[in-house]
Amino acid sequence: MKKTYLLLPILLMVSFDLKAQDPQHKAIYSDPSGRVGSYMLPIRSGLKTDPSMTPQKRNIFSSSTSIWKWDTIFCYKTSSGDIPFQRVSRTYNSLGEVLTQLTERRQDSFIWENFSRETFTYDSAGNWLTYLAEAWQNNAWANFMKQTSSYNSNGDMVDWKREIWQSTFWAKWGHYAWHFNSNGLNDTLLSQGGQDSLWVNSSLWIPTYDTNGYVISSLTQTWANNSWAVSQLTTNTNDSMGNCLTELTQNWQNAAWVNNSLGIATYDSAGNYLSSTSQLWQNNAWVNANFYSLTYDSAGNWLTRLRQNWSGNAWVNSDQFLYVYDVSNNMLSSTFQNWNSSFWQNTYREQYTYDSSGNSLTGKWLKWYNGNWHPDNGSLYVFADHQIDSKVNLQDVYRYSADVDSVLVFTEPAKSFIAIRLYPNPARSIVYVTSPVASTNSYGSLTLYDLRSQLVLSKQLVNETTGIDVSGLKPGVYFVKYSDNRMTRVLKFVKD
Repeated sequence: MKKTYLLLPILLMVSFDLKAQDPQHKAIYSDPSGRVGSYMLPIRSGLKTDPSMTPQKRNIFSSSTSIWKWDTIFCYKTSSGDIPFQRVSRTYNSLGEVLTQLTERRQDSFIWENFSRETFTYDSAGNWLTYLAEAWQNNAWANFMKQTSSYNSNGDMVDWKREIWQSTFWAKWGHYAWHFNSNGLNDTLLSQGGQDSLWVNSSLWIPTYDTNGYVISSLTQTWANNSWAVSQLTTNTNDSMGNCLTELTQNWQNAAWVNNSLGIATYDSAGNYLSSTSQLWQNNAWVNANFYSLTYDSAGNWLTRLRQNWSGNAWVNSDQFLYVYDVSNNMLSSTFQNWNSSFWQNTYREQYTYDSSGNSLTGKWLKWYNGNWHPDNGSLYVFADHQIDSKVNLQDVYRYSADVDSVLVFTEPAKSFIAIRLYPNPARSIVYVTSPVASTNSYGSLTLYDLRSQLVLSKQLVNETTGIDVSGLKPGVYFVKYSDNRMTRVLKFVKD
């Protein structure tokens, strides 16, 4: 029988997001247990007592084109006191992409011992190509897990594979393959599971779109008896911004579609979720199940996330998250509370501090008991440049401190998907494009295509922000292709 063990620091990679790549459609919010992907605050850690822990600052590049990156994180348990039990260190390439991530632990001595090692590679556009995780066993590095990804010319992921090392060979674990039509829309998603050295079909997802490029239905087929069998149908309605208003799921039973679940969502004028209701089909009628509601501050940050359950013909509080931010929109704390009959009861809290660039300096996990907050071990995120650092997730940790003044790397903002801005979207007369300067002092070029892939407009960008007259275009959905000497990105634009 195959046996797979779980390696704690490596498991952060298992959370890799494998949902269908569908920027045209925002699904109904269904689970508040996810984490807010925003920001944190700054207070420099005082841990400078061991020179061997803190590499000397390497000033390699000009500060005008570079940013400090953390290279070492020290982790503490409640039982370890002021002595860190785990150290996570990194190396980067000149563009700030993580090349290696080493996790070390202390046992009964003050000597750091290897625990796990992770290695990454990227293509010229900064897309993540390969990942190799290794465990330290018998004084040598042993394979644990690997992942590979590939992309099309638009930067869409088209293939993703994960394999697990089984003593002498790589065993297949999971495979996803996306296909995109000529309009850049994802028209199929194939998932396969692994049986030792073989890939075995699991499910096939086939969406359909309206004229705006929004998903209106998705058919799921499952692999059974060496053939595809229809299993589930999801039907959506959307608003003009592509937000999903209703989502009906039906299962194929006895040669007919049978209702299963229904989601109903509301949004504010900015497209933020305000609420969503989930219902289940029982005894030929819809029965309420869960209700989620969210509130935001003026900057669009989550302030509260409330979950309620349907009980006794009424909504009953279940749990909620409360968030606090600083003036730079860094999240200072996240507090989770449970409803205890008639009042909210604190459960746990995460607290973070940052530097001026939005990099985490410290994280702390606290548990509520005896009327106060107390140190306890939990799961903490690390933030880099105001974003969750997806390549590290600290588990079973009371607190950590990050050294963010040891590595200086050159950065090119245009490598990020969010570096190219198109606004307002939808637009009626003028749409503005903001693009950072490329390494050749060019701002790139822009081409617009309709849903039939016909060229509509082409423009060379000569400023950081360029206005484009779209008043002569017919209302509908267009694809905007941005290109410079480093990358190509495709965005969607809606003409009112």
